[in-house]
Amino acid sequence: MKYDVVVIGAGTAGLVSACLLAKQGKRVALVERHRYLGGRAMEHRFRGHQIGLGSHLVEDPGDSLTRVCEFIDVPLRHSARSDSMPFWDRTRWRPIQEFYGGASKQGLKRCIEALTQTSFEDLDRWDHASLREWMAQHTSEEGVFQVWEAISILEQITDKWYDHSASENLYVRKLHYERKRTAGYSFWPMGGWERLWKEMAARFLDLGGTLLQPETVERVLVRDGRVTGVALRGKDPEQRGGGPAGRELIEAEHVLVNAPVWDLPKLFDEGVLPWSLLQRVRLLANNRNKACWLGYWIAAKEPVIAMSELEMASFAATPRTGLGGFTLNFTGYDPGISPAGEYLTCVGAAFDATLHYGNRQWIDRKFHELWLDIEDMLPAARGALWKKPHLVTTYGVVNRPGLVGAVRPDSMVREIEGLWLTGDTTRSRGIGIDKAARTGISASEGVLGGRLGFFADTVRY
Repeated sequence: MKYDVVVIGAGTAGLVSACLLAKQGKRVALVERHRYLGGRAMEHRFRGHQIGLGSHLVEDPGDSLTRVCEFIDVPLRHSARSDSMPFWDRTRWRPIQEFYGGASKQGLKRCIEALTQTSFEDLDRWDHASLREWMAQHTSEEGVFQVWEAISILEQITDKWYDHSASENLYVRKLHYERKRTAGYSFWPMGGWERLWKEMAARFLDLGGTLLQPETVERVLVRDGRVTGVALRGKDPEQRGGGPAGRELIEAEHVLVNAPVWDLPKLFDEGVLPWSLLQRVRLLANNRNKACWLGYWIAAKEPVIAMSELEMASFAATPRTGLGGFTLNFTGYDPGISPAGEYLTCVGAAFDATLHYGNRQWIDRKFHELWLDIEDMLPAARGALWKKPHLVTTYGVVNRPGLVGAVRPDSMVREIEGLWLTGDTTRSRGIGIDKAARTGISASEGVLGGRLGFFADTVRY
């Protein structure tokens, strides 16, 4: 088989790039090893509720995934926005607005004005620094620091609330202020992620694309410094042909790899990937730099909330675990994801992989402590119909200073012609799904040789 492009992985970036390239007339094969779509943004049914690997909203103010769906004629309806942002203050929930007032408002205003006057390109100079270091140029008010850092806890999964990258956070703040005139813009895709991924895949097929699922790419094939295609993992040699040991070979001039950096080396023979790229991949793929998360999905007969059904609540540390994280009542955003009369909430916290990755005893203890904290902080959880613990040790690369921006691989692998990288662990800006979608747009435009007019006014990285 021969295609113009092979896209490996039907996560957010893979679906975005596959759809865009097919829309532009390219012959595209999208290869997905799992039976589900969405990658780390997958979703499935559990006891009548739609739950996912993590608690995914999307922070796209209209120029990444939303714009892609408009371009390919797939409906994406934003939920209502959060109407409150409670923050846990040692013993109780307080509206975030209570943390600043009077003279502090002037400090917040100075930060906003400074940010709007700073270009997106200039934010690259702050890859090495924390958000607080940048803010300290414009204010010394603790309440002002706390406002943006509380938002960061919701957006950037790091184990220390004070150690969030300045450039990553400021990029999102600037984008949301300029596009939506608000510090934070998040929404749930009405109908859920599984619906959206399936509709995008169906549209990809309508556009002439080929979806191979479940199929596994064993190797990306490279000869004389350029991509020649991929080899699929062999099954029964009698049922497959075209390659050694029954492997099926797919020829292509371009290959887009939509995979987290820790999986990248597995797709290539030793010595194929450039040394400089491998060094960055090894740094980012180290367990100590992975975002880790533990939490509970909770179903109850009443909303498990801090103050409002439509809220985004965060905490710097729970009373027992000492971990920071957030909670969301998803049924408040989209009642259709839960059975009638039931509510679905996700509560979770980030933890430090350096000390605790693979430490089952520590993790079990934290699950126990976190549930006790949830019952104290969110009393409606005591009457839960069920609770489902979830542990995620491959959420992404943490957004600490020094681990963002140019240290991550670019979408174009310059030493290998026709090889492109996408996904939220590559060099990109944004948050989670929004970040991944932007890389899908950028890589697609790289394959096409220039920016698509429909996306000319959108921001990349």
